[in-house]
Amino acid sequence: MKQVFVLVAYVLLAALCGASAQDLNQLELGIHDLAEIKTLTGVTLVFDPTRIVMVFALSRTLGSAAGHGKTITNIVGLAGGPQEVDEPANDLLERLNLKPYFLALTLPDGAPIWVKVSAVSFLRAIEPWDHTRPEAKTAVNVGARPVFVKESVATIRDAINAIRRQNRH
Repeated sequence: MKQVFVLVAYVLLAALCGASAQDLNQLELGIHDLAEIKTLTGVTLVFDPTRIVMVFALSRTLGSAAGHGKTITNIVGLAGGPQEVDEPANDLLERLNLKPYFLALTLPDGAPIWVKVSAVSFLRAIEPWDHTRPEAKTAVNVGARPVFVKESVATIRDAINAIRRQNRH
């Protein structure tokens, strides 16, 4: 009986929010398949893909070959800190069907970063006490950590609102 009540409440909540019950179930309620990925250290992770709050590419030297740079992807939001994988961030988000819920931004060094729109608690213009690169225009608070990006507050606000409107339908 309790399960029926909870299901009815979720469907009503979805209708009030303008989201389909399927969208709400898939992303917010955790009724979806677990995903699997192998980390750079060879550990196979089976995880809840909706827990991901941020994905970014990081170029660094791997192995013993001096100067041999490789781009790796960091996944933030899973237990144990950022997980490093050898799958391009954009491909990872597409494979997990998460791309419609993420916003692509640019770090001050020019590297791309994707943030989960529902994980953004606030954004603000850069202040002098931020001590970040001059290319940064906005501090975006994602999952209780600030991320400094090149895009303006207005651009990010408008993009987040557009993604939210798109996902309601």
